[in-house]
Amino acid sequence: MNQRDPRYDILFEPVQIGPLTARNRFYQVPHCNGMGYMRPNTLAAMRGIKAEGGWAVVCTEEVEIHANSDNGSAAEGRLWDDGDIPALAKMTEAVHEHGALAGIELVHGGYSSANNYSRIPPLAPSAISVNSYDPVQARAMNKADIRDFRKWHRQAALRAKQAEFDLVYVYAGHSLTLLMHFLSRRFNHRTDEYGGSLENRVRLFREVLEDTKDAVGHRCAVAVRFAVDELLGPKGITSENEGREVVEMLAEIPDLWDVNISEWENDSATSRFEKEGYQEPYIDFVKSLTTKPVVGVGRYTSPDTMVSLIKRGVMDMIGAARPSIADPFLPKKIEEGRVDLRSWRLAVSTNAMYSKSNDGRRMASRLASGKDRASRKRRWCTGGGRRSCRIRMRSSTGQTWLPGDSRRRVRRTWRTGQPGKQTSRIGRVGTCEGSSGGHAREIEKRDPLPRQLAQQGRHF
Repeated sequence: MNQRDPRYDILFEPVQIGPLTARNRFYQVPHCNGMGYMRPNTLAAMRGIKAEGGWAVVCTEEVEIHANSDNGSAAEGRLWDDGDIPALAKMTEAVHEHGALAGIELVHGGYSSANNYSRIPPLAPSAISVNSYDPVQARAMNKADIRDFRKWHRQAALRAKQAEFDLVYVYAGHSLTLLMHFLSRRFNHRTDEYGGSLENRVRLFREVLEDTKDAVGHRCAVAVRFAVDELLGPKGITSENEGREVVEMLAEIPDLWDVNISEWENDSATSRFEKEGYQEPYIDFVKSLTTKPVVGVGRYTSPDTMVSLIKRGVMDMIGAARPSIADPFLPKKIEEGRVDLRSWRLAVSTNAMYSKSNDGRRMASRLASGKDRASRKRRWCTGGGRRSCRIRMRSSTGQTWLPGDSRRRVRRTWRTGQPGKQTSRIGRVGTCEGSSGGHAREIEKRDPLPRQLAQQGRHF
């Protein structure tokens, strides 16, 4: 058996997070998956696989705290009342079985939620049309609404503790949450103590954070997820100005800072347009302002880059969503000295996995079941032309799922026994995130390494 390279020992040091200790520095940040409250068994199996693969912290996707933050048909988490606790407890049990900590990202979507299911009028700092094509208007919150929101968030935190979660999030990121809407001058036009100056716009964020610490902080760590830069220049929050000031104001209140950029399309930029570590210039200031652990993302797959981030004081834990999906056993492979890229499943980050995650249709979700867990298969490359590393994965279904925009019709193929020999039908793109971490997909990727492997007929 290979031995771990001593250079990577720092990645396997324990990290104190409030009252808890994470076993290493690998942190699966919250991410959607198309399972949510609709498929709790599949979701639990998928998250459990990541814990087995060595991730010290494994988090949920967005988990709605109330019926007036109803994201319609999206297959996300729900914690509206006590009846939602058992489904979420399945995940914490699966994660704890392998010695990892379980985190939950509580969310109120504000004007990002049209509430098509609950039919409750959406809420916002100021009156605004919802952030979708729905002909719905979000109403401005009054003081009673603000008190109710704080109460709902506190109740959700207590339910999360009852479901045995270890970390509870206060979420102000991606321009998708009510707390970030209050922070933003673009959406908050209030003239009371919750609007105007940055100190006023941060008020609700601070109150909810303190409420959550008071409710569960004696047993659970309280994490903040905050977008420090919206990439809008002076029109939005920037890491040079208001993003930095918010961190300064709240620096020591949370037990952990999970920082990124906004909106979602910036945070999840594809590998065609952004290199590994592309968010570092925006978030590298955070460690200098707080003594609490800092998590960041940037599609990190190189252990050398990870070590550099820790040693340079950029972050304390390596955050990952897509790399943890592409290879849920990434930490264990590094720990066991299996750092040959041919043994890794690389995160190519086409974001095909998200193309249907909101409604969950045509997912290859059975990959996360116990049956398919035993059939994690190799991928192979065929072709080798200018843009033609075709990555396929065999599963027990015999199907190969292709990425692409959810509005395009793409080719779906069934293997006939040999790579490159296919029969085909036409179907829409599917999404999946399974126990193998692979998306059972075929992609075209402009990248030298996979292309070279393809030309050599190499497996990875």
